[in-house]
Amino acid sequence: MIKKIIYVACLLILWTNSVWAHIQDLRFSSDSDTKARFVIDLESKKDIALFRLGDPARLVIDVKNAKFVPECQTKQFTNTGFISGIRTGTPDGQTARIVLDLPNKNIQEKHFILPPQAGANWRFVLDMEIVGGVAAAATTNATKVGVKNFEKKSPVKKKVIVLDPGHGGQDPGAISVSGKYEKDLTLKMAKETKKMLERAGYNVVLTRDKDVFITLRGRIQKAHEANGDLFISIHADSARNRSAQGLSVYTISETASDKEAAALAERENKADILMGMDLGEYQPEVGNILIDFAKTYTMDQSAKYAAEVVKEMRKEVQLVPNAHRFAGFVVLKSPSIPSVLVELGYLSNKQEDKALQKESYRAGLSRALVRAVKTYFANTLE
Repeated sequence: MIKKIIYVACLLILWTNSVWAHIQDLRFSSDSDTKARFVIDLESKKDIALFRLGDPARLVIDVKNAKFVPECQTKQFTNTGFISGIRTGTPDGQTARIVLDLPNKNIQEKHFILPPQAGANWRFVLDMEIVGGVAAAATTNATKVGVKNFEKKSPVKKKVIVLDPGHGGQDPGAISVSGKYEKDLTLKMAKETKKMLERAGYNVVLTRDKDVFITLRGRIQKAHEANGDLFISIHADSARNRSAQGLSVYTISETASDKEAAALAERENKADILMGMDLGEYQPEVGNILIDFAKTYTMDQSAKYAAEVVKEMRKEVQLVPNAHRFAGFVVLKSPSIPSVLVELGYLSNKQEDKALQKESYRAGLSRALVRAVKTYFANTLE
C-alpha cells in the first residue's frame, strides 16, 4: 500500500511540472555600444536556467516544459556585435533551449523575470553589458542574425491510444433483449476501432483482446504501462425503460450530471467488488489523489476529447439529450491520461440492440471515434 501511495505521489509531482507553455516571442535590442537586452515572452511562468559556456563563448537559456511557436524559429535580428548567432531546440523533448553565440568574451549578464502587465506575457529579461570595451562591429555583409534550429529531425512519436473494451470473463455486463452480452459487443467494437486507428497512424493498445476479466484499476495500470496518450473505455447501456436509446459520452466528475449517470457509474464500479476486488482498499489516500488529478489538466483534456466525440457521433447516430455527461467512473480516474467512457447505445432497446450487432453500424461509430482523435490531437499542445 505504501508503495502505491509513493508511486502515485511521484506521478503527481511529475504531472504538476509537465504542464506545457509556449514561448511566444524572442526579442533583442541595444541602445548603446555597451548595453543590450534579450527578452523571452512566455504564456505562463516557467522554471528558467541560464549558464555560460566557453570556447566559443555562449549563453545557454533552458526553459522547462516549454515549446516554441513556429514564428520564434524564423526570426531575424540586427547584428550589433552582441550576438553573432541564435539557435533554438528542445534537446530532451521537454526543455526549450536557446543558445546565444557571443562574439565578445567581455560580455557580462544579469537576468530577471517580469510578471504580466497590461495584458502582456510573462517575460524573461537578459541584460548584457560589455565590460572594458565596446561591442564587436557587425559584419558589413551579414547585417542580420537569423534564429537557427539545432535539433536533428527525428521521426514524430506516434500517439498511443488505449482502447478499453468494458467487462469480460465472468462479468458479462449488460445482456441485450436478443440475449447478447455487452462484453462481446465491446470487444468487437474495440478490435474494429483498433484497425482503423492503426491505419490512421496511431499505436493502439487493448486492455483486453479476449474474453477475460480485468479489474478497473488493472485497466488503468495497463494504460500507464503503455504510456497512453488517450484512454477510451467502450461500453453499452441498459435501462428498464425499453424505449430509451442513444449514444452518450462520459468524463470523470465527483458530482454526477444526473441520477441516471450516478446510477450507471455505481453499477460499473461495483464490477470489481462483485469479482472479489473491493475498491475500498484504495481509499481514501490514493483515491483522493486520483480525483485531485482528474480535477485539473487531465480532466480538462478529457472534456475536450469528449466534445469532439459528441460532435462526430452526431453525424452517425442518435445521441441522448446532453450527450456529454459526468460521473465518478473508477476506470476514468487515471492521474495523467485524458480518459472518456463511451456508451454505444442501449442494449435494452430492440432497434438499437439490432443495430449494434451489425458490423456496418459499428464501423460508423469507429470512424467517428477516429475523426475525434485526429481533431483532438491537432488542437492539443504537444
